[in-house]
Amino acid sequence: MAKYSEDKTKKQLDIDAKKINNLYKSACVNWQGITSDTNAKYTEIISQELVDKRITDQLKTIKQVTRNRSYNVNHSNHFNNVISNREEEHFAKKLQGKTLEDLGKIINYQIPLKNGITNKGLGKIDLISFNKSDNTLYLIELKYQGNKETLLRASLEIFTYFMVVDKCKLIKDFFPNKTEVRIIPAVLVVPKCNAYNELLEVESKKRPQLEHLANELGIKFFKTTIERFL
Repeated sequence: MAKYSEDKTKKQLDIDAKKINNLYKSACVNWQGITSDTNAKYTEIISQELVDKRITDQLKTIKQVTRNRSYNVNHSNHFNNVISNREEEHFAKKLQGKTLEDLGKIINYQIPLKNGITNKGLGKIDLISFNKSDNTLYLIELKYQGNKETLLRASLEIFTYFMVVDKCKLIKDFFPNKTEVRIIPAVLVVPKCNAYNELLEVESKKRPQLEHLANELGIKFFKTTIERFL
């Protein structure tokens, strides 16, 4: 990709943030590398701007969409009869029923958010898990090997879905006898994807602004390996 200056990066974010519901889809949050003038990482600049300019507050105003049908979708017919071309979806299917340390047990995948054609463009939550030890439901954006997207994009995507989903109905659909369940947005990455490499840098304090943004939005990061589930 072409190199942009720090000022150009900030100006592009200002433009893209005007459509806050689709910010995670904008090109600039997926820019990789460093600026042409200050040699700062694009995602670090954008992460800091999101916090400093209180764009995070705008993200927290994204409107909820209530799905009339259940969020607890039965995928058995679909995956028994259709072969998906997406390796990530196959991996998500393999994870169902498995327990991943602090994430708890994966209880479903590809959870739809749309309620009808008026919600065109809304994606699906890749995975949800439940950790019964602390009564927490995790909404998970999965990044599989070969994926080139940034950890910033993944974070903004799952937070957007976190705001969109009807949390009370989600709890009711999966836990009809529970009312007090904490819900947390999360990103799960595996080796050999760009977001995994960036998470290693977050953990080694080389991406402090991205870590700050995640903390501001309450997003948790997790890693796992593919080999565990083959």
